Amino acid sequence: MSQIGVNFKPGDKVIWWKRIPGGDYVYPVAAVVIALTAKRIKIQGDDDGEIVIRFVPPESLQKRESI
Repeated sequence: MSQIGVNFKPGDKVIWWKRIPGGDYVYPVAAVVIALTAKRIKIQGDDDGEIVIRFVPPESLQKRESI
């Protein structure tokens, strides 16, 4: 999931690999990096039609490629 050595910055378009509660499954959510903290990254994403803001570990993010 995570790209080792990737530095995220505000404005980066990312894929958040959201883990389903109580399971080992993940699914992709398109998001944008809003801010960085010491251990987590604040993102805003479209989670099944609902705009959400979450603090997530960098391991759960992947940069989106420009098309």
